[in-house]
Amino acid sequence: MVDPLSLGAITTAVTAAAGSVGTEAGRQAWGSLVALARRTFGRGPDDDGATAVLPLDPGDDEQVRSLSALLFAQALQNPGFAAEFRAWAEGARPHLTVDNSQVNNTVSGNAQVGNLVQGRDITWTSN
Repeated sequence: MVDPLSLGAITTAVTAAAGSVGTEAGRQAWGSLVALARRTFGRGPDDDGATAVLPLDPGDDEQVRSLSALLFAQALQNPGFAAEFRAWAEGARPHLTVDNSQVNNTVSGNAQVGNLVQGRDITWTSN
């Protein structure tokens, strides 16, 4: 079993939350993660709209990685935060989809290929 507070597990959970903001459940999961981060590290942008202190843009891969690293470091140093993050991850898990599978499609030899479709989880039905 993967430690839910390992860097990989935290990165996966944060990345999944960021990638799920297109759904209502995903927006709620991201919002609750942002609230946890702000309670822990501060509010983010000040009232003047100055640059955000926290990397909270779910559409920016670098910010998502930075937030993951901040949360991991905090979880290592603060058992109370570690428990809060673990609770967030457990609560968010049913609403987030993470697929780290890999697909390798190969056509080799003297294949005479007209139309070729390669991918994963393809369902073909004929009329």
